[in-house]
Amino acid sequence: MPPEYFKEIGRTPPPKDRSYVRYLAAGIADPSSDAAKQRLYLVLEFIQGDPRPWKRSEFPEVAKVLDGDDEPLRIVLAAAERDQFYSPVITRGVDEVDPLPLVAAMDPMTTQLPYLVHSLRLRAMLNLGEGDHEAAWEDLLGCFKLARLLGMGMSKIHAQRSYMLEERNCAATEAYIRTADPSLSQAKHYLRALQSLPSLARLSEKVDLFERCAYLDALLVIRTNQEGAIAYLDCEPGLAATGKMVNLFWKDAIDWNETLRIGNRYYDRLVKSLEKTDLAQRREEVTVLQQELKSLAERAIGIRGTDDTAKGRAATESKSKLVAAIIAEKLMSDIDKCRIFEARVKQRFANLEMTLAPAANRKGISEE
Repeated sequence: MPPEYFKEIGRTPPPKDRSYVRYLAAGIADPSSDAAKQRLYLVLEFIQGDPRPWKRSEFPEVAKVLDGDDEPLRIVLAAAERDQFYSPVITRGVDEVDPLPLVAAMDPMTTQLPYLVHSLRLRAMLNLGEGDHEAAWEDLLGCFKLARLLGMGMSKIHAQRSYMLEERNCAATEAYIRTADPSLSQAKHYLRALQSLPSLARLSEKVDLFERCAYLDALLVIRTNQEGAIAYLDCEPGLAATGKMVNLFWKDAIDWNETLRIGNRYYDRLVKSLEKTDLAQRREEVTVLQQELKSLAERAIGIRGTDDTAKGRAATESKSKLVAAIIAEKLMSDIDKCRIFEARVKQRFANLEMTLAPAANRKGISEE
């Protein structure tokens, strides 16, 4: 974690000599032979593969790392019991460009927390494989709690990472149910625990606040022509080029207040669409908006300083609308992927609840 992160949360950085959760392949020496390389590939494939029960005898190197990480993983489990999550998005003091645009800002927790959950999930599958069902369930429940806490973060990145963890946690829990074959009373207990989790991250909430602010921030970066900051806009592909084009040809012909208003209306539409409960209607409305933005953005392709539009003969209103559409189209380019991910994870968790529901519980439930 960068020092600036701890300044933002008002904490002293932890000592470097403290025990931390390690990379799961840390116990494997650099391969010096074909056999060692083959073993490394096998271990990495296991670590990155679908969750399944396993035993120490299969991957003693990974088990040794998890055993050595018992203390930091205990702290991770304790953190999972918190009911609120805060992790600042760092924009100051991390680069010569200060502040960074929001599209380039980072929250280290979006990369660090998934790594911790992965270790906890692997340990749950180890406990499951060795018959310690109680310990396995404790770790799995901790994985769900941490995923939901991460989903409380501000941005769509927080939501995406949360969905990714949730999906893997559901897969691990499905493996747990198949292997442990819980009794009716145990299934009731597991179901109550899952239903008491914090709510799954809502993509619409991330879009309504943080992603909307990222649009406004990008527009201000372009408006003030901050060259270094504009370069960082390319964290969203094509956005930096848009900024340069506007400043070369259109800057003095843009009604920036109008561009802000138009962009806000686009985000209002997107949020309203994402909150639809009818998935087909939700998909249709998001698709229509994206196609509209793409069509408007494509109108700007090929405009140069010699064109009438660039010389200012086109209405300022049209240029303002084009700029708003171009920036919104770039920033919303992956929203459909996020929407699909959210719907898929919701359905998978609902399937898990149905599997555990007492009325539907059966011995030897077939795999979903």
